[in-house]
Amino acid sequence: MPRRRGNRKSKATISGIFAALVVLGLIGGGVSSNAGSSSSTAGSSDASSSSTASLSVASDASIPDGWQSWDEPKAPNYVLVVGPAVVRYSVSVGTIAYSGTDSNGRTQAAAGEITPKMRAAARSSQRQDIEGLDPSGWPVGNPKVSISLYDGKTYSGYFWNRSHLIADSLGGEAAVSNLITGTRMQNVGANDGTGGMAYTETLARDWLDSHNDGYVYYSATPLYYGSELIPRAVLVDVLSSDGALNTEVIVYNAAKGYSIDYNTAEIARE
Repeated sequence: MPRRRGNRKSKATISGIFAALVVLGLIGGGVSSNAGSSSSTAGSSDASSSSTASLSVASDASIPDGWQSWDEPKAPNYVLVVGPAVVRYSVSVGTIAYSGTDSNGRTQAAAGEITPKMRAAARSSQRQDIEGLDPSGWPVGNPKVSISLYDGKTYSGYFWNRSHLIADSLGGEAAVSNLITGTRMQNVGANDGTGGMAYTETLARDWLDSHNDGYVYYSATPLYYGSELIPRAVLVDVLSSDGALNTEVIVYNAAKGYSIDYNTAEIARE
């Protein structure tokens, strides 16, 4: 499987940027502060397991610039493709691992090497019940809103979603370690498979549904600014074992027409 490493000179390494920015108070999260290798269970491509443990950083890749705020012209459906995939964490084929939460209760990274067998099992399972699983920053009240979409349509419904890092349709767990407080737009965008987390989820599902072997490396890293409880964005890397899927995207946790307090989840019309 081709493994790309970030080499953008203007950016610090993933380990360096998190260490430096945590000290500076600019960012917290995305990688567990606990050292050590992933404790996910090793196995063959037929294995299917998951664990909550610190994920070891597998590359010296950087965090792309521009994640702190959403730029609508560049990412009208809340997704910005930034380059080829980077294998950021060490996981075994047939496993999904989660870093758990940090000292502020914020969900950290999740990563897996997902097989067609895992996808088939997830597809045959009932949709997860995640009510009552409240990630950091989850609001006491969840307002209903109207949001203009890039395709001219309007979304009407709840502003906040419990958004998976690794979707249940890919074998992700129903657990706080796999959820963030995400806007509806961050979760699914215009709900057409091309926006929000649904963009990379759709790519991974389509590949897995059309292959009998191989696997998809899939990782999701929430990006927090300072001590905020809600991430500004999620960095997602998707790489199939045949190289047909090979992309890294920033998924923005924003919503057109609204300002967001990323500590309290309070929103206001702009």
